[in-house]
Amino acid sequence: MWGKGKRNIALALAGCLFFGGITAALHPGQTLKAAPTDGGNMPVRQMEYLDRGVVAVSVNNAVFVSWRLLATDDQAAGFNVYRTTDGKTVKLNGDTLYQGTNFTDTTADRTKDNTYSVRIMRNGKEEKTDGSYTLKGNAAQKAITIPIRPGGRIHFVWTGDFNGDGVYDFLVDRADDNHQKLEAYKNDGTYLWSVDLGYNSEDKNRIVPGASTIDVGMWDGATVYDIDCDGYAEVLLRAADGVTLGDGKVFQTGSANPNAQSIVVLDGQTGALKDSAQVPEDYINIGPMACMMGIGYLDGIKPSVVCFMKNRNKDKSFNCIVAPYTYRNGKFVKEWQWNRGKQDCPDAHQIRIADVDGDGKDEILQIGFCLNGDGTLRYELGSQGVVHGDRYYVGRFSPDDKVMMGYGIQQDNPNGLLEYAYNAATGKILWKNQVAPEKTADVARGNVGDIDPNHKGYECWSFQGTYSYDGKLIDKESPYPVLRLWWDGDLLSESYNDGKIEKWNYKKKETERLETTWKITDCIGSERGVPMFYGDILGDWREEIVMTSNDYSKLVILTTTTETDTRLYSLAQNPAYRNCMTIKGYMQSHLTDYYLGTGMKNPVPPSISYIEKNTGFEGVYYIKNANSKLYLDVKAASAKNGANVQQATFNGGAAQKFKIVSHGDGWYSLLTASSQYKSCVDVEGGSAKDGTNVIQWGYRGGNPQCFRIQKNADGTVAFLTRASNGKSAMEVYERSKKTGANVGQWQYLGGTNQHWILMPA
Repeated sequence: MWGKGKRNIALALAGCLFFGGITAALHPGQTLKAAPTDGGNMPVRQMEYLDRGVVAVSVNNAVFVSWRLLATDDQAAGFNVYRTTDGKTVKLNGDTLYQGTNFTDTTADRTKDNTYSVRIMRNGKEEKTDGSYTLKGNAAQKAITIPIRPGGRIHFVWTGDFNGDGVYDFLVDRADDNHQKLEAYKNDGTYLWSVDLGYNSEDKNRIVPGASTIDVGMWDGATVYDIDCDGYAEVLLRAADGVTLGDGKVFQTGSANPNAQSIVVLDGQTGALKDSAQVPEDYINIGPMACMMGIGYLDGIKPSVVCFMKNRNKDKSFNCIVAPYTYRNGKFVKEWQWNRGKQDCPDAHQIRIADVDGDGKDEILQIGFCLNGDGTLRYELGSQGVVHGDRYYVGRFSPDDKVMMGYGIQQDNPNGLLEYAYNAATGKILWKNQVAPEKTADVARGNVGDIDPNHKGYECWSFQGTYSYDGKLIDKESPYPVLRLWWDGDLLSESYNDGKIEKWNYKKKETERLETTWKITDCIGSERGVPMFYGDILGDWREEIVMTSNDYSKLVILTTTTETDTRLYSLAQNPAYRNCMTIKGYMQSHLTDYYLGTGMKNPVPPSISYIEKNTGFEGVYYIKNANSKLYLDVKAASAKNGANVQQATFNGGAAQKFKIVSHGDGWYSLLTASSQYKSCVDVEGGSAKDGTNVIQWGYRGGNPQCFRIQKNADGTVAFLTRASNGKSAMEVYERSKKTGANVGQWQYLGGTNQHWILMPA
């Protein structure tokens, strides 16, 4: 269904022009002004490559076509829409489209297969861009159905790009099976693999589940993301003994304790184990740890999987651990852990991961506390009267907000606190809705979004009524607070409510139904009244709903068919929103890190780069010079900083073994076995000058230690240095063929002394 294409690597410092929050219509020849930026000081997030996300669905007697504006595009770029039928391609629009990234085709022969694609206008020239979609002939429904293998009830669906083509694929659970299952599918329904979670998934207690049980209560226990930055999404899973992986191998933790668990990384295309790391065993004698997962960029550059874990004592109190895991030096490792202990830090059925202070690095939030990316406690809310509640949200609630805000509800708060809003960067509570303690209540549900344009910013609503973002009571009436949804063509929020897509009529103070999902096609959501997944995974910035057929043999994707002139870059490339897409718990609304509603300001594109696919260089090698036939060598097999790198006769020892590890952005480091892979090859001083020496130094991953590995036609490679911005390469000086000849940096000319042969060790 979805087309494939080559990836374009880009940094999102794109230009944009907005008037009143909606992109201005520009015309060929107009100059695009650069959007305001941070001056290049923000960390650059390594994120997945996405194609154009073209999607087409039937609507009345026409075809609605929608596609992505990418964060890496010029935000006011023009597009042209093309349709290919019976091998003939025609342009559908007259003037180039400079407003919304959607188009209604009223001329299609819908009895035939029609393939839709778009082309982008750059500098007055039309260029092809990745991604297409084929709408099959006689398709009558406003939905996309993807056949999958029949099986038991599906509770959750996750999305990620398993094969690196820029299109989201799917992971589904079979949560009710005696031995729970996970199944991976390509976006067209092609079955990839399954995992049997084994005897340790038989206990489905919602509070104290089995050691490998997933998707009971708030404990999802899995997520999908490209955690090792190789260009292909992995499956992250909390696992225990007896789990049969996608390649048929049975996982064992290696511990004699029956409660032992690991976080495992599974190859998204095969389900095979790539790596694993132990779950902390601080409370292992109490029982296994239940787990929620989500992705965050704690250093602002590379992703971590954040695990929120708990088990229960006999007195019904809980032990709590927060631990993020990431790939470092080619290994999946725990970064740190935080134990709650006796701290006054209430939690809820959801984690949030977002950059609340604007430094480009994410923080980890719960309803009653916030952790910095290094694991230190940023603040807690328990001392301000906050206890457990089912729902809370973190985002930018107003066009004037300088910082992120939070909104939460309470469950039987002993002090009568019902709901509250706070500064998400500092934890300072900004307003409260409070009653006398004897009138306290379980508020149960709450939400945020722009549902009334007569009041600035988002509204906060619950069963207690509707409030402005700054705490003023608007009305005792409110829409049912389930999932906030961006669906139709305006900037107001809609909602998904148990199979119904609804909109709040702020004038009549009542809910109006826009769509009934089961009337569009045979589809159901989960037993909690929410879809199996929702988020911006196709088309323009509005959100899709992923459900299943009644017999769980199909995935059903519902996407909007309403035209809009509003133009926003794909929400899946907004850092806070993309993090939200990886989190389940009790499924709650995603938010962006900018205000999205009436009166919005132009969102500045995020500072991101696309992850390059791993080209197969990672591994341990002997590295032979193509000219001398001698081998890269750390002199005297030294482990010391400053040890010289030379060439020498082959001896097969540690001095000549180098582990190549990817940084995920096209740059690699060469770790030295002589230092037990704690140090690496380094351009001395980070100099760009010809003749700079190459030495060994403690691994930090900075520019002096990064190389772009260029494949040559003869099978050799060149190591282009980042210190020189890729203009120079590692070479043997003066084409020497002698043992002990020095290795350094010189302008890349392509000589054989600058070419090397990788030989797996």
